[in-house]
Amino acid sequence: FYMLRAVANPASAAPAGEGLLVGLGPIRIAAYLDRPQIVTAASGQEYHLSEEHRWAERLDENIARVSARNLAAYLPAERIVPHPWPREPKPDVQVAITLQELHVDPAGEARMSALWTLRHGKARALDRQFSCRQPASTVDYARMVEVESQCLARLNRDMANAIRSLDQSVNLAGDGHD
Repeated sequence: FYMLRAVANPASAAPAGEGLLVGLGPIRIAAYLDRPQIVTAASGQEYHLSEEHRWAERLDENIARVSARNLAAYLPAERIVPHPWPREPKPDVQVAITLQELHVDPAGEARMSALWTLRHGKARALDRQFSCRQPASTVDYARMVEVESQCLARLNRDMANAIRSLDQSVNLAGDGHD
């Protein structure tokens, strides 16, 4: 059984929990991934489900938990709240993920592709595409999951950079928080 893992929490000089309230979610995953078995590609249109190598928890829940930890590491001043969040206080920003692809191809390359959306209040949503391809393994499932964790960390870093830029632009406009 395998789980994606969060990045190591870097030492931070910023005080925790004084910035934006970031709502994380919902997290959606492609139907072919919504199962306990780890998926690998045998070709461009053929996939294998491993009965011996499985996710230790639902993949969407694992991605949500790891993404929350990664965002907290990348944005230590922000407060991260997973979906569904309470009615009050409402998140200042919301970031949602739709995972379209997460598997290892026949050449042993881990592939992740996702669409993600950043919303701030009633402002127009920022929609982004993300893609990651990194060498992994065709037989070592621990290595496969480790590289998939690295791809998720890269996605979360891109999201954190967009949130940080949004927070800076809001503060520069005099519309931010104290």
